[in-house]
Formats: sequence, C-alpha cells, structure tokens
Amino acid sequence: MRTIRDLSLLIAAALVAGGCADESGPTMASGTLQVIQAAESTATIDVMVDGNVVIHRLAAGAVSSAVSVPAGLREISFRPVGAPASPNELQLSVTADSAYVAVVIDSATVLDPIALTDTGSVPAAGRTKLRVANFAALAGPIDVYRRQPDFDGIVTLVFPFAYRLLSSYVESDPGDWQVLVATEARVNGIPPDAPLDTLLVVDPVSLAANEASTVVIIDKPGGGLDAVVVKDR
Repeated sequence: MRTIRDLSLLIAAALVAGGCADESGPTMASGTLQVIQAAESTATIDVMVDGNVVIHRLAAGAVSSAVSVPAGLREISFRPVGAPASPNELQLSVTADSAYVAVVIDSATVLDPIALTDTGSVPAAGRTKLRVANFAALAGPIDVYRRQPDFDGIVTLVFPFAYRLLSSYVESDPGDWQVLVATEARVNGIPPDAPLDTLLVVDPVSLAANEASTVVIIDKPGGGLDAVVVKDR
C-alpha cells in the first residue's frame, strides 16, 4: 500500500489586492486564499479554514480558485481526501482586502510552515515585475533563465536555484516575460549563457504596466515539470 507522506503548507506570497465591498449591505472584512497542490504523494486534498472545508478535492498539479477567508487569526490545515488531516497547520493572520497564495508540498518529516512575503512587489510607475519559486521536489538541481520585455536575450535568474527558493522580483517594461528551466550546468562555476538541457519552457507571461506575477515551478503528475502563474498585482 502506498504510504501518504507528511504534507507541509507554505505561504508562498502575501499579496495586497484592491478589495471591493458589496454595496447591497454590510459585509464581514475578509481576505482571499488560493492554493497550489504540489504534493505528489496524494491525488487530491481538501483545504480547511478553522476546521471547515473551503477547497474540496484539489488535484495534484492544480491551482484552486480564490476563496474568501474572514479577517483575523485563522488556522489553515489540509488533508488527503479520505484520510486524516496533516499535523502541519498554519496560523495565518488574515487582513482585510489581502490575498494569500499557499503551496502544499510533500515532506518526509514534519516541517514547520514557512512564510515568504511579497516584499518589493510594487513596480515603478509604468513597469512590471516577475519572480520565480521552485517547489519541484523531484526535479533535481536546476537553472532558471528569464527573457524579459526590455532585453533581447536570455538571462539567468538565480544560481544555484535550490528547492523551495523564491527569487527576488526582476523589473522590466510591460510586455511578455518568459521563464525557462534547465538541468543545472556549470562552466567554470557559472551557468552557460543559454540552457544546455531545457526541461520546461513556460508560456509567455504577459504583464501590463504596474502588474507583477510569480511563476511557481512544480512537479507534473506522471513526471516532468509544470508551472503555475500567480498574478500578484
């Protein structure tokens, strides 16, 4: 029988978004939560807020729609469908009109939740920003390259690009960004100017002025890599 390993919940970004109240009457202050299911050990998961299921049967490799979460200190937990909840829980302080993105990953041991903030996500006026997160546990050592609107060429992003690493934002003009993932390679300790063994080419990420996004690299169910693009601003 396949053993379901411990799962770990990571808040990949805490992103301030413009909220809009329903003018038909008073509403409770709330934020939103979106979940990326990157745990290979279980096909589907439920996500719970304060013990109540808010996202049901989220498949491996999928990203949920944003769900409303009341403002205040909330307990975020998750479970493989039909199994007990993971012992890992997150105490998340939700503020009104804020959006949160969580990544669920496998872990051979119980891990504490890790919080990664959106520091620096606001582009300069008329500009765009993009960053990349590596949550592909099975990929092995990788290099990540980007092609940005104001530069005609491919540039490395961060090296080495370790598992669970979140890069800083890179700023550029409005237009199409592209992210390429390759097997890690070194020439005198430095990645080559162009990837030697490309594993994934992410579809162009089109950003208008003042927008920012995060590209999350995950394992693809059945093998290989996939990417989820989250709009930060």
